[in-house]
Amino acid sequence: MSYAGFLKVGIVPEHLNLSMINMWTHAAIQPEQFYRTGFETIFFNHNRNFALSCVLSSAIPVDKEIVVAGQKHLEEVAGIAGQLDIPFIEFDTPVNELPLIETFLSSQNNVSHLVLVVDNKDSEIEKYINHLRPVLDIKGIDLILYCTAMVESINDRTNGAVDYLVGGWEEAPENAFVVARRSRLVQTEGNSRSLDLDLYSSWQWGLKTRGANILPMEM
Repeated sequence: MSYAGFLKVGIVPEHLNLSMINMWTHAAIQPEQFYRTGFETIFFNHNRNFALSCVLSSAIPVDKEIVVAGQKHLEEVAGIAGQLDIPFIEFDTPVNELPLIETFLSSQNNVSHLVLVVDNKDSEIEKYINHLRPVLDIKGIDLILYCTAMVESINDRTNGAVDYLVGGWEEAPENAFVVARRSRLVQTEGNSRSLDLDLYSSWQWGLKTRGANILPMEM
């Protein structure tokens, strides 16, 4: 990552950090202990489109494609994928049409990630993920949640199905975050299509603020 890219890696104010944890889980976790859950957080002094760009640039293998699903803001994901030369298929799909996505994913061998765009916090999130999780597990497809609105306890509500969560805050639109499963995050090292969109390097840069007393992981 270039020096300019590092300038986009931020230290989030405490109230936003706690807000992010509430979006992820209802469990009482201190921000400095979040890493013990098996997930890592990366904060950016830039908007959530930039955060999503980092995830797509770094997590999607060069020979794979993605599926983008949801009902709003799909064009944001499609635009970023296009800029990064990542092949994608869009499904502007309500819950009652989920079997179409399931059938499509079952027939594909080149899809590495499903990007689910979440524009509200109602029960449709669970319906989408609970319906699709079996085929995601069978096909080895990782799940990226791109949240354009606030959610609550998404990791709890989806039984740990999310590999990457990209989000932000209405009160701080020029800040964003990524929550990433550590086992997936470490696999992104050296994979980014752009030095300025390197998720792994952003994570490593942020680790400079972590204390030296590392406790065992909880999971």
